[in-house]
Amino acid sequence: MTGTAETINAFFTRFGAGDRAGMLELFAEDADFLVAGADNVPWTGRREGHAQIATFIDSVCDDVETKQFDVDTIVTDGENGVVLGSFAHLVLRTGKIFTGPFALHIGVRDGKIRTYHMYEDSYAASVAFTD
Repeated sequence: MTGTAETINAFFTRFGAGDRAGMLELFAEDADFLVAGADNVPWTGRREGHAQIATFIDSVCDDVETKQFDVDTIVTDGENGVVLGSFAHLVLRTGKIFTGPFALHIGVRDGKIRTYHMYEDSYAASVAFTD
């Protein structure tokens, strides 16, 4: 059985490598998935099932060019993990960059991500995605 820290690290390793299928296989089919933010940011909102989570992964990989992505802290307590970090993304459609900190709650059971709640500067993201 894979623990919380190992699953979180595997997710970020696969994210960094652009391994979309690898990221998706870490999620439970019934994951509680939410990225808070504005409607004009394509990866925000609640997702259900692998098909919708795959749409999120595709958007994150296709809509921006990541200029900087740092994980500063990962704290785990049983099945729960909190990840704190920062990023800089270039929105390919608008040419605008948005930067900021992020916080992520990841819940893991039996090596699968069962909770994924992402929080970032939704205002900055919305502005960057606005033409």
